[in-house]
Amino acid sequence: MITHSERLNKVRRVFDPYNDRKGYVRLDRNEDPIGYGDAFFNNWKSQITIDDIAAYADSTAFTQELSKWVGVLPENVYIGAGSDALIKAIFETYIDQGDTILLQNPSWRMYNVYASIYGAEINWINYSDDFFFDTDALIQTLQAKNIRMVILANPNQPTGTSISYEILKKIISAAKERNTLVVVDEAYYLFHDVTVVDLISDFDNLIIARTFSKAFGLAGLRIGYAVAHSRRIQDFMLLRPVTDANSLAINFASYLLGNIDYVIDRIKDFNRGRDFLFEKMRENNLVCQKSYGNFLLLACIDEEKARSLIAYAREKKYLLKGPFLEPPLKNYIRISTSSLELMKSFWDDCCYAMKNFAKKYGLEK
Repeated sequence: MITHSERLNKVRRVFDPYNDRKGYVRLDRNEDPIGYGDAFFNNWKSQITIDDIAAYADSTAFTQELSKWVGVLPENVYIGAGSDALIKAIFETYIDQGDTILLQNPSWRMYNVYASIYGAEINWINYSDDFFFDTDALIQTLQAKNIRMVILANPNQPTGTSISYEILKKIISAAKERNTLVVVDEAYYLFHDVTVVDLISDFDNLIIARTFSKAFGLAGLRIGYAVAHSRRIQDFMLLRPVTDANSLAINFASYLLGNIDYVIDRIKDFNRGRDFLFEKMRENNLVCQKSYGNFLLLACIDEEKARSLIAYAREKKYLLKGPFLEPPLKNYIRISTSSLELMKSFWDDCCYAMKNFAKKYGLEK
């Protein structure tokens, strides 16, 4: 009987069902739920030719354009099919059986999956019940053990928390002394402006992973990029596929960079929407965690109340994520945020008359 590689024996996958979400406001997967306006989108479509479908993609011009926007050289940029593909490439390039990596807990679950695939041991650094992440403990572990790689999502998902530039630099410096790779996953960059891009010339142990799925709203097209010292980019090129992203993804991402002021204004509006909803929830005595991504976490008394709230929102045509079942997020639900206009509509549709709403679903402090 044919069996899969022994490497996969410890891999455990849980797949979220891809249900039909048409007709609903998608506040469940940290996507862009509104999309670009018709005029903006149609202007892009008018530039598409059959060659964008029939020909293999060439990312050279896009890499040059992207590196200029990021503020680095083209030799410091590597294009991939979304940041998830980039993270997998990092594991494939640097992790061998038995290596130890440091991870935040909780964080993006695919880190754990890739660690299992490539045989890495995980040393978890846990968030406390009040969402505190002990970076001192991380550095102490880094200095005391033989750690091959540290992955830090900044901002982190699902907690929405952020690590300051100064502390990140301290971690990266400590890791360099131990010859340890540091991956900073900046998937939610632009919703939060902290970045360590300026450190890549000084730290060849630093890799930054970014995506066009979140702030740029291209989750369906699958394109992302890594920024790192040229030595790291050369390493990635050893495992690079024949083409690194699809033609339409490269084309649309380039179009957005050419209209970056419009994109940035849109992101600012999304941040205003997030902050509006956060303040409204706090004003109405709800337990809501501040977030630096495009989502908020709302605490419920128990799992039953959380599921009732999700069902209530669904009746109003809004999809929410949750409930989470493990601490520190136990009985929290996640609400992806969007434009100020949409968040006001969500508030009016799902959260108006807040005292009765909170009592019914057990959300009051």
